[in-house]
Amino acid sequence: MTMSKSKVVRVVLYAALIFLAGGVAGAFVAPMIGRTFMRPPRPRELSQHMMERLQTGLNLTADQAAKIQPLVEKVGAEIESIRHETVKHVHERVAETNAQIAQILTPEQRVKFARMEAEHRKRMGHGHPPGEPPPPGPDGTR
Repeated sequence: MTMSKSKVVRVVLYAALIFLAGGVAGAFVAPMIGRTFMRPPRPRELSQHMMERLQTGLNLTADQAAKIQPLVEKVGAEIESIRHETVKHVHERVAETNAQIAQILTPEQRVKFARMEAEHRKRMGHGHPPGEPPPPGPDGTR
């Protein structure tokens, strides 16, 4: 049983359109998924994950879990504080470097550079200028 040339062309065309549609959909969906799954865990999520791992791996008693929970919550908050400080330092360094770069540029280039940086921040999901902390998220954390 052979297919006519027009049917073969149609099948190939449909396959190409399906592939193209998948690629376009992936290009739009991938950045959103990446931001969701690649973000650092919130302190509550981190401490909850640590407690679940300890509970299942060590079969903790209720008394042990009650004593360990505050320790895990404390380290989660400390890690979040360290992350905030690190982000702050990175933003400060970027702002310093951008200021140094701007001094070398012509006025027209400075305008383009400012636009480039604003667009970069927008693409990266950072609507705030370098040197300023990001706005708080829906849960009040940064």
